[in-house]
Amino acid sequence: MNNSNRRTTKQSRKLPYALAAVLLLVITALIGGIVYASGYRYIKGDGVKYSGFTYEGQPINGKVKYADGTKGKLTKEKDSDRGMIVYSSGDVYEGGIKGIYRNGKGTLEYKETGAKYVGDFADDKLTGSAVVTSADGSKYEGEVKDGKKDGIGKFTFSDGSYYYGEWKDNKRDGLGEEHYSDGSYYYGSFANDKKSGSGEVMVNLENGMVYMGKCKFVFANGDEYTGDFTDGARTGRGTYKWTTGETYTGEFLDGQMHGVGTYDFGNGKEPYTGEFVNGELVSEKEESAENVEDENG
Repeated sequence: MNNSNRRTTKQSRKLPYALAAVLLLVITALIGGIVYASGYRYIKGDGVKYSGFTYEGQPINGKVKYADGTKGKLTKEKDSDRGMIVYSSGDVYEGGIKGIYRNGKGTLEYKETGAKYVGDFADDKLTGSAVVTSADGSKYEGEVKDGKKDGIGKFTFSDGSYYYGEWKDNKRDGLGEEHYSDGSYYYGSFANDKKSGSGEVMVNLENGMVYMGKCKFVFANGDEYTGDFTDGARTGRGTYKWTTGETYTGEFLDGQMHGVGTYDFGNGKEPYTGEFVNGELVSEKEESAENVEDENG
């Protein structure tokens, strides 16, 4: 067979493959056109991917997948700005949907914990104002940012005690008031979720009133402490007033009189000014120690 015949044979073999490739491209394009015409789209956003049907560019029936691996089913009526997302975890969202993001007012129910978030969403984040209830009966009402308590808000525990004031990154941080189930309460500042602060404060109370002064804790029995707090304890300088009329003004450490201070007995007796250790007058501790030595001697 000469070279001319060999070339002809090779070309004739290539022809069916070329026709098959062209046919495949045509079929693929035809299917793609049909799918596109039906409104099926793949949309990728910041941390979210959507694949499914759309109407006038808005997703109406498809699947969503998040950067953390969470998957869900999105459904929405045509011409509606509200819809539903059922997640693989069993959580359910109902509310505003813009594009592939939760946006506007909505409700998110958590299957595992029984908690419910009712409030604002912004670009798929739980941000704005919300009411968050938990299965144990506790509730938060206030500002949130990225799903965390942030701003002004009130957290009520299941026993009725509550905190109202400033939050940052899910922690009490700033000025606020805290009320306990036994009737005691605190007005003052917080840092990293603990009572902490010194100096004068101005606290806007939930009832519309304003408290001005140093941090203040009033006990259930009526005793009152006004002064410094550090890491949740009475530490620094302050004044403790007993309902019996006694008063101590001076230094504190971990909730006890510790350091130099003045103790007023409230009965006309000359006030004592001196050093205190672990809640006791140093002179009384020394006298007690001397008595023990005498007894042993």
